[in-house]
Amino acid sequence: MLLVTGIACTEDKGNYDYTPLNKLVVNGIKETYVVEVDSMLSIPVDISGSEGFREDDYDYVWYAWRTSVEKVPDTLSVKKDLNVKLLLDVGEYILRYVITEKASGVFFESKINLNVINKYSKGVMALSRIEGDDSDVTFINIKNTVTQHAYKQANGKSPGRHPRGIFYIGGEEGVKNVVLISTEERAITVEPNDFTDFMPLSDWFYVKPEGTIVEAFVTNERKSYEYLIIDGKAYNRNVFRSDTPFEKFDPKNKGDYNLAPFSLYGEGGFFYDRDKRCFIFDLWGNMIAPEALGSAFNANDMQMDMLYGNAFSEKLRAVMEDDNGKRYMISGKEVYDYDRETYEDIIQIVAEKKIEMNYTGATKATCFAISSKEPDFLYYAYGNKIKCVSMITGNELSEYTMEQPVDYMEFDKSENPDRLYVAVSDGSGTAGSGSIYYLQMNPLGGGALLPVESCEFKNVCGKVVDFECKK
Repeated sequence: MLLVTGIACTEDKGNYDYTPLNKLVVNGIKETYVVEVDSMLSIPVDISGSEGFREDDYDYVWYAWRTSVEKVPDTLSVKKDLNVKLLLDVGEYILRYVITEKASGVFFESKINLNVINKYSKGVMALSRIEGDDSDVTFINIKNTVTQHAYKQANGKSPGRHPRGIFYIGGEEGVKNVVLISTEERAITVEPNDFTDFMPLSDWFYVKPEGTIVEAFVTNERKSYEYLIIDGKAYNRNVFRSDTPFEKFDPKNKGDYNLAPFSLYGEGGFFYDRDKRCFIFDLWGNMIAPEALGSAFNANDMQMDMLYGNAFSEKLRAVMEDDNGKRYMISGKEVYDYDRETYEDIIQIVAEKKIEMNYTGATKATCFAISSKEPDFLYYAYGNKIKCVSMITGNELSEYTMEQPVDYMEFDKSENPDRLYVAVSDGSGTAGSGSIYYLQMNPLGGGALLPVESCEFKNVCGKVVDFECKK
């Protein structure tokens, strides 16, 4: 229900014998609408008035204003109910509904948010392996429109062989957003709005990177710094208040290191060295060892391989495996601060928990996921099962069964942190052999998962290796 504002717009001629305003109440209008280009936007409205309501006593008009562009508003309709095919450009608009009383000239208005999208607007990208070692991109926008072979449709070819990851970079205002697709054959950047080729990856660097395979994209919570891990080396750029849309990445960070392909950027530039099997920190372009505190584990001598890692603010979370095949959940605290008296940097990993994963299917788990909303819950998949366990208590919390074996899963890193994207397939890797599901963490807690209504996308991909959200 919406009580619309009445505004007198008649000329003042000195006659002060007013008639009381007929206050209108409008039902049926939502606060926000998301509509695809060239589709119908229908908003039936129910209007009532304090003095009664007769439809013929009023004029009606629907306007659309582009919020980011100063231009004349588009008139969509002059009828009480809106029912039009949208021919607006993609973007965000304010939809204004004006109801004018014919006899008095008094008008009433309401304002609604309107987001016009196309099939490549905001949504989820899935990079999958098909037909042996080839790559494919499936895109699902926020209206659940599915576009298969998104890159091939735009460019007439495959992104490359042996897919590794898909990333959305350049989140800070003023810096160009691009989609980065990484394969073992090449790494490319594409235009987010239509997936056409944009710029060679090497053009984003002051000095051409030594490696060729982009293994991970890393950014802090404020999205002011961005890293690419390329063949184990870190390349950084500062995108905070950048004055160029094509801000370049600096030469590789100095030091002898080989980074694991995970984002541990919570409180600072923490990474994991997979050769030395220890945590390291980027201090102004130099990789150094943090101070190791706590007795649960030794951050400077882990003696384990990292299978999965993530960080949420100061909370460090990881899954690791030792030389005997035993797997452990690692919980710690990242500290990046400075001494208020000496102004020396304080760079620490505080060891808090190390719990052996003696759970059903844990040694066979193929993928892991942790939500920024509940960083103490670890989800792992084995076969067609997804199990949730507590990284703090070690308790088994819940289990969810899929129709097919799980290939990959990942929590939304932006607007829906309790949403888990899950890809399953028959394992053949052929086009259309895989399906994508959206699951939601149960709001009642306990780590349980629930299916998201109307979010089952069957036979839309191959064997998914990575998800990424795109704004």
